[in-house]
Amino acid sequence: MKKTRIKSVLLPLALALPVYAVQAAEEVTEAELQRQFNEIKTRLAQLEQGKVATKEQESNTDMSFYGTLRPTFGVTSTDESDDWDVGDALSRIGFAAEHKLSNGMIGFAKGEFKVQIQGDAHFGDARKAYVGIKGDFGRIAIGKQETTHYALIGIPVDIFNRTNTPLGYDDVSVFRKQELVSYRKSFGNFEIRGEAQFSGEDKQNEGSDLVNAGVSYTGSDYSLAFAYLTQDFDGTDKNTLGFSATKSIGDWYFAAAYLDLEHDVVGGDITTIDVVATYAINSQYKLLFGASQLDDEQAAVNSKDVARFNTTLEWQGTKDFRLFIEYQHNEYDNDDVNLSVSDSDQLTVGMRYNFDYKF
Repeated sequence: MKKTRIKSVLLPLALALPVYAVQAAEEVTEAELQRQFNEIKTRLAQLEQGKVATKEQESNTDMSFYGTLRPTFGVTSTDESDDWDVGDALSRIGFAAEHKLSNGMIGFAKGEFKVQIQGDAHFGDARKAYVGIKGDFGRIAIGKQETTHYALIGIPVDIFNRTNTPLGYDDVSVFRKQELVSYRKSFGNFEIRGEAQFSGEDKQNEGSDLVNAGVSYTGSDYSLAFAYLTQDFDGTDKNTLGFSATKSIGDWYFAAAYLDLEHDVVGGDITTIDVVATYAINSQYKLLFGASQLDDEQAAVNSKDVARFNTTLEWQGTKDFRLFIEYQHNEYDNDDVNLSVSDSDQLTVGMRYNFDYKF
């Protein structure tokens, strides 16, 4: 009887213990889950803050990868021979970046490199490589970059799909220079700009080897520019004055550039003039015209006075791709006595593919 009573007491306890155990386990599990849930919320908040910071950082930087590939094929005819050749019209690739700084200024950088399709099709030298900063004070950059002379005098008449362009400017003036410190500033329609070259390897000249400065005015459909360039060499100087003007009238564009170069070694002024025009036939076809004249004031036996005439027809299938056919005549005034030069005619066809990817 006693054993039966003990069993009857223990039986409810035995049945209740598993229930208590399950409830205790459930309480522990809920607490653990709550802790893990809180950790997840904290981690998500941290990730969200990091994402926002990353987006802000990305939005402060703009980059682009760009380029232009320009193969040509043509013939150069002289009295002696006809030379056929695959050429290259200044193909290049490059990258550019701008980064917004916390003080409202902008840091920027650019690297641009030749792609030499002609010959062994190698990856060539740097055309541009510089870093700078700009703001309300203007723009300052250090490195290899365009000169003021090319920007203000050369670019307005640089319209053709060839290496030696602008036709007259190419003979005597500068395009890009390394080791430059440059400054630019715009005041409404006016822009002033200048740069100086500092080469530590040049032991002949103290200070700057090149100083270039200019000013331009840009109106609604025209522009005017003036630039002065001085270069110091061992025992001699080279000084160049340049002027340019442009005008747009309907589907026509006109431009002219003039250079007057004084070189101590030459013993006389060298002058060049480029005159160009373009006419948009329609949205796809364009005609390009150009003429240039170089006078070097040298004796006939040494003179390289030359006149050049160019006519080009372009077909622009899209904004990034075009075909062209070009004819150019080069006529030297003294090729009968200066045997180092000769008249020539050039007929060239080519293609041009441009790209610019921004991210």
